Amino acid sequence: MESYNNTTESQDWSGNATTVSEVALSYQIICSLFLAALILFAILGNACVIAAITLERSLQNVANYLIGSLAVTDLMVSVLVLPMAALYQVLNKWTLGQEMCDIFISLDVLCCTSSILHLCAIALDRYWAITDPIDYVNKRTPRRAAILISLTWLIGFSISIPPMLGWRKPEDRADPDACTISQDHGYTIYSTFGAFYIPLILMLVLYGRIFRAARFRIRKTVKKPEKGKIADKCLSVSPYSSV
Repeated sequence: MESYNNTTESQDWSGNATTVSEVALSYQIICSLFLAALILFAILGNACVIAAITLERSLQNVANYLIGSLAVTDLMVSVLVLPMAALYQVLNKWTLGQEMCDIFISLDVLCCTSSILHLCAIALDRYWAITDPIDYVNKRTPRRAAILISLTWLIGFSISIPPMLGWRKPEDRADPDACTISQDHGYTIYSTFGAFYIPLILMLVLYGRIFRAARFRIRKTVKKPEKGKIADKCLSVSPYSSV
């Protein structure tokens, strides 16, 4: 009887293990297809933006240079970062080695930080264009765009490189099956403020001022026709209007 119970339990365990394995395999297949479609969509979308700006002469201006550079950055994320991230997500463990992990983390931080900072550069360009439209026409040059783009990459490098130079905890690489960003508290504060909080605050301030400037202009434009209508009415009722 005891032997029968052990056999039954063994069969149940084997059946449960098979079911869990099948569910895990189904999850991996569905997740792989979804992530592959997402990566392909990101590559095609950004490639189309780059091609449009490169081939269409009318789109080649400073504002679109910044957008094109943002598309290049996002294309790098799609090609260099997302495939490794998808593999890590599907397998639920890191299989490419620690050196590749360092490269993956650095590319991830570099490209994502640069992408966020490109949004700041675009917001800054729009702010200058709206608040100082007359003078900024002459200042809005390809050289200025190149400076803004260079700054985004320079700041991105300054945030992504330190962990490779040792700014991390020894235990960050203790598990060969894991690949995580540096957990050093100093680096965490430095990277999150540089790559997220400061850009977020800057964009909120810039777009807030852009909104205020645009609303002021709209009100100013609306008031002018009203003044013109009042003047016309005054002339029409004036005793000298028929002279």
